[in-house]
Amino acid sequence: MKKVIVSCCVLALALLTGCSTVESTQKFNALGLGTPNEKAVCHTFVEIPGVFLFGLPIVVGSPKGDNEWTMFQWSLNNENAVYMLTKEAKSKGAARVINVTVSRTHDTVFPPFLSYQTIQASGVGVRTKGAAVDRAARQWDAAP
Repeated sequence: MKKVIVSCCVLALALLTGCSTVESTQKFNALGLGTPNEKAVCHTFVEIPGVFLFGLPIVVGSPKGDNEWTMFQWSLNNENAVYMLTKEAKSKGAARVINVTVSRTHDTVFPPFLSYQTIQASGVGVRTKGAAVDRAARQWDAAP
């Protein structure tokens, strides 16, 4: 009976916590988010949530990617958020990420020893004109 109760509690925490979230858009309504020498290719948002008991992680989003989670591992930090952000921007063709912001929230849940924390990061992936020309040349050379 104890195993069933513990399993139900862990499942409830997992459902309440959710997983790591990575969202990216490439639609800018014809507005330039880059600079005159850089073209914006994506705007990306990353969120890693977690439930903590006495400050120790119980169920936390995983830096492995979207919809991933871990148990009893401390993965709620700037390094993992920026890693996920730059990984997604790179997969969209960005050469670098500008305007990176990282924020962290901490909410105490009832009872007071249980807390819900999130770390969020966002940024604009850009590609320079030179990088775009280099990519086009590589694609041209690789064409049969």
